[in-house]
Amino acid sequence: MKRVVLLTISLIIILCTFTGCLAIPKYKNYEISKDTVSSIEIYDLRDADTLYSNFLKTETPAYAISEEKVNDFLNDLSKIEFSDVVIITIAAVDPSFYYDVWTVRINYTDGSYELVSCDGFGETYDKNDEVTSWHHYGCDQDEWNVLIKKYVPQSILDESL
Repeated sequence: MKRVVLLTISLIIILCTFTGCLAIPKYKNYEISKDTVSSIEIYDLRDADTLYSNFLKTETPAYAISEEKVNDFLNDLSKIEFSDVVIITIAAVDPSFYYDVWTVRINYTDGSYELVSCDGFGETYDKNDEVTSWHHYGCDQDEWNVLIKKYVPQSILDESL
């Protein structure tokens, strides 16, 4: 048994030495109950001054999902697989800390809200606008665009293009 553990540790060290890092993938789907959601807003950040989370101070939502379509939107969002890669490395790696030009804000009934985009960064805020958690889950850009185009009117999509 000691040999197996020693061999495993040795292989991990060798892999990290030759590649410089070890990547561990993680996956997530947003499975959110409509009962916990008060509204969903979509931000168009194509002309925004920043794609970092402080965009909330200067930008207003481009579109709000109608109450009748919230459940459909959440269902479609749950079908998109988001992924993150935990990297164990010798050198520092700077993860993404910015949002996609189309960012979704999911407002919950308790006053908290969550920002979701495909570019690998998201945050959850409490009702006092304090960050309670953040992550680096991203998804396929094409899948994200299909979701956005399904719910945002063409007239808004065409602006600033």
